[in-house]
Amino acid sequence: MTVLEIDRPAPGVVRLLLNGTETLNALDDEVKEQLVTALRSIATDPNARVVLITGTGRAFCAGGDVRGMGIRTPSQTNDVLTFGRQITEGITDLQKPVVAAVNGIASGAGFNIALASDIILAAPTAWFQQSFVRMGLMPDMGGTYLLAQSIGLHRAKSALLTGHRFTAQEGRQLGFVAEILEEDFDRAAVDYCATLARKAPLALGLTKLLANRAMEGSLADALDRESLAQGVLAATADHKAAVQTFLSKGDLDAVEFKGE
Repeated sequence: MTVLEIDRPAPGVVRLLLNGTETLNALDDEVKEQLVTALRSIATDPNARVVLITGTGRAFCAGGDVRGMGIRTPSQTNDVLTFGRQITEGITDLQKPVVAAVNGIASGAGFNIALASDIILAAPTAWFQQSFVRMGLMPDMGGTYLLAQSIGLHRAKSALLTGHRFTAQEGRQLGFVAEILEEDFDRAAVDYCATLARKAPLALGLTKLLANRAMEGSLADALDRESLAQGVLAATADHKAAVQTFLSKGDLDAVEFKGE
């Protein structure tokens, strides 16, 4: 059984820790529901600026809990898939950065949680795999879409159809891993998120929103959305504070953004 532990290891950072070392942090039905609930709560929490998702032991998340597979009714399967979809949408729709700190195995649904996140940090020994075909299944939780968007259609199809295992180094080369953290992984991941949490939250949220929409339309559509969002941000107190700091030759990294 995997337990979801929630804490705040740094100002503005909410950590969602998957803790189920015996099952490699596999997602059972209960923890999926807990993830959905946590993401919804974070969405309306003004003190939560960055979400950090990680795991304990040698796994980030080994995917779905196999012990619950092969015995469900169609109705029960639909419930499980609904929770999986809500996790992916909860991450991608959240107007706050979500960082996946992949400390080890990220297989199946675990890989897709990482791909749905905005930034993937990886330990040197981490690896990633779309393992669904090995179980006679196909990827869900957006796996077919997210991997193709990340590494290109044909490379993604090869990985999806063969169950290729990516090392952290391959992930960095292909672009879906942002950084490989060599030492004191947990502390380094928290520090990374703490730095992100000090930035202007409205700017982060709108930047994420528009970046996610970038693949959906034309350049003209993107320019329209950017104009609207930038018009809002240009009137915020956070932006004005940054301008004042810059003009007075102060340190922009020291600006205290308030989300106003």
